[in-house]
Amino acid sequence: MHNSSGALADIDPVSAGFDIDRDGFVSYKNSLLFLPPKERGSFRLLLNAWPKVVSKEDFSKNVWAGRMSDESLARCITQLRRGLSNLGVVQIDSLYGQGYRLTILSDKVRLLPAMPATPKSSKSEVAKPHAALIEACIHARQLLERRSLDAFSQAESILRNVVSKAPDYMVAKLLLAQYVAERAFFDGNIQRSQIDDALGELRSVQDAEPYLQGLQSQRGYLLDCQWHFDEAKVAHEQALQMSPDDDVAYYRYGFHLLTSNAPSEAVVALRSAVQLNPFSPNMAVGLVRGYACAGMDPAEVLVHARSTYSLHPDSPSAYVNLLYTLAWVDPQPEVAHAARHFVQKNRYAHALSSRAVAYVLARCGDHAGALEIIEKHNSIHGIHLAALVAMGMLDEAMEKVQAAADTGFGVLPFSISVPECDALKQHPDYPQVYAKVFSRMPKR
Repeated sequence: MHNSSGALADIDPVSAGFDIDRDGFVSYKNSLLFLPPKERGSFRLLLNAWPKVVSKEDFSKNVWAGRMSDESLARCITQLRRGLSNLGVVQIDSLYGQGYRLTILSDKVRLLPAMPATPKSSKSEVAKPHAALIEACIHARQLLERRSLDAFSQAESILRNVVSKAPDYMVAKLLLAQYVAERAFFDGNIQRSQIDDALGELRSVQDAEPYLQGLQSQRGYLLDCQWHFDEAKVAHEQALQMSPDDDVAYYRYGFHLLTSNAPSEAVVALRSAVQLNPFSPNMAVGLVRGYACAGMDPAEVLVHARSTYSLHPDSPSAYVNLLYTLAWVDPQPEVAHAARHFVQKNRYAHALSSRAVAYVLARCGDHAGALEIIEKHNSIHGIHLAALVAMGMLDEAMEKVQAAADTGFGVLPFSISVPECDALKQHPDYPQVYAKVFSRMPKR
């Protein structure tokens, strides 16, 4: 890596605090950067070439072994920018027809807050665990992004193994907290005590590495799962103050706003997430749901759902979201047929999306099929409320709502906020449930 002795205005990567170890991992001020292999290789190339431009040919040769497409490079650079956003000291410039160049923001280097001192004897152990454990955490994070039950289980096993071998590796603890929150939100197959434990682990992470990217955002996510929306709002806002270009922080804040009855603000946050990471189908789907909750005309929501699927044709969540929106806007037997066919071909998506498939079938007239799914994937957290409402089973739906409200955690606040469940608001028991679920709202 080039090391100049020029003025601060021309500060080089080494002087700014970047280092590449013998395993090829990159650190910033002795803190390991959590980057997947392609992003890590691309950043190494940019660091070593600084201040020169790295051509597409160089990326292809050195990172992709000669098998790179323009789209894969663009996706990688977007993800790399995301991964570096919390540092606030670098930017990656795109030079048309030439390639990419790394710029060190020297004024930001000067303005960085001082990091808490770390005892020298433990610094290497905390900052640089064994390379295999780092790779394991990277794989676990990729599994969590799939959001299937099989992937969740694999990720949990990997992360618990990493923590047992490297208990001071805070990234693994942060990812374990993410696993707990994702399970609470997507299938509810979790205990409240696990959320309490995860928040306790995050307090230890806060003590050890208070500037770890995603820490405050993850804390807010878990607090949302506990319906502590007042505390969650503070954590989400802190996350965005620390990392104003973090797409995940915007995404989680968007869902916080959806679940705490601020859908218009949620759309703004979710749109920011999509703009920062246009390659994420999960974020694009989240924005479509945000539009629906914010009262956008259903036909326009459908346009966005179609667009999301056209941009992410290989994404199961984008396809299920399209079927869900079609059933909401224009329920037809063909939509139910497509949902049944999809379930037969894609077990992973069915495990993740039983609530969506049940709603599609219910909305399109296949009540028997919807009830079969509800019985098979029954949950105390009321994940199938929309399907029950679509079948006119309001009393049965309210029983599910009341049972879920008694647990004091889970996805219920979001489930009763979507437009498909608006009819529940007319039920005589709804005000009492609402008061229980939304007892800890942030002040507006």
